Amino acid sequence: MQSISACNLKAPRLTATPRRSFAPVVVTRAAAVGGPVATRPLLLHAGETTISLPFSNERAQELQAAFQKLFQTFAEKQKATRPKRWDMMEWRHTDEHVGVEIFCNPNAHTTAFDAKLLVTLWSPSVGGQGLKVTTEARLSAVTSDLDNFLQG
Repeated sequence: MQSISACNLKAPRLTATPRRSFAPVVVTRAAAVGGPVATRPLLLHAGETTISLPFSNERAQELQAAFQKLFQTFAEKQKATRPKRWDMMEWRHTDEHVGVEIFCNPNAHTTAFDAKLLVTLWSPSVGGQGLKVTTEARLSAVTSDLDNFLQG
């Protein structure tokens, strides 16, 4: 059973909406290294839910590189003649408004087409008691969402 505590929460810039497309709006925010960084909503489709969160092109490219490495792992797994433990993929990013973690265990899935990700989103808060949501999403759907984000 999941518990959610709303103590000391600031309103996160994170929404779950039905599958509808909308025109992305460019928003600026202060980067950790200083200076503005352009962000716009990344839409992640996880089953019947669509999650929208602020994301930059730089973070999207980092995540895409992590996915490419994961696809290489699945390709090596398909070619392997003997069973082996494969490295898990874990990607994490936190800024002042929202944190994102994406996890995949290639040992639990036969191919990349069958693979599912655990996507965890949280709002950083004072005292460590913020909103935290974890959901499961297909690797192919999240990869497609990321490709659409980078193209648009």
